[in-house]
Amino acid sequence: MALSLANVIDEVQTLMNDTGSIFTDLLVTAWIKQGVTDVTTKTHCFEVSDPDAIAMVDGTLEYAVPTDCLKIHNAFLNTAAGAQPKGLVRIHPKLMYHVTNVESGEPEYWYEFGGMVGFYPIWATGVVRDTAGLHYSKKSDDVTLIPDAYQPLVIPFAAHKAKLMDGKPAQAAQYYQQYLNSALFQRQDLYDRIYDAKDDFKLPDRSQTVGRG
Repeated sequence: MALSLANVIDEVQTLMNDTGSIFTDLLVTAWIKQGVTDVTTKTHCFEVSDPDAIAMVDGTLEYAVPTDCLKIHNAFLNTAAGAQPKGLVRIHPKLMYHVTNVESGEPEYWYEFGGMVGFYPIWATGVVRDTAGLHYSKKSDDVTLIPDAYQPLVIPFAAHKAKLMDGKPAQAAQYYQQYLNSALFQRQDLYDRIYDAKDDFKLPDRSQTVGRG
């Protein structure tokens, strides 16, 4: 079940056996925002799809990644003119010009490095698909935006802040360890994306006659 900000505030205050006289709504809200920022940064749980993330510019190789972007997972070319979207293959920057000797035109590949995302071949005026769409994870401090399964993680994070304020570092450490254990559990299905192998995107060879019998 999705939690609202008020729900999370109430959960934290209840856990601290407080009605809001000590750990006020304003104070707990600040801790919740810190917790959501930490959760989204550690788990990459807040994922978005933006079909119009980047407007391609003639002769431009690299573009700044979107605000608060943590990691780009996929890139594709898109257009308002009605052409079908086209998925791009992720490569390492050192493979530019080695994967194709075409230097400009419609991009086939993408990479991310140093807060920039690059497309190769370099986009040129006249290409129909003139926008790059991105699937990426980003940072947020809004507990209502993250998936339901990750919202409860913010509660022990805020509780550890409350215990630190209460002068009980040992209890604070227990809550923080509980938070970290839960975050690690949620990350078990995540993996580092390797660079795409070009052979994985080739159409099957139909030129060979299949044996009959």
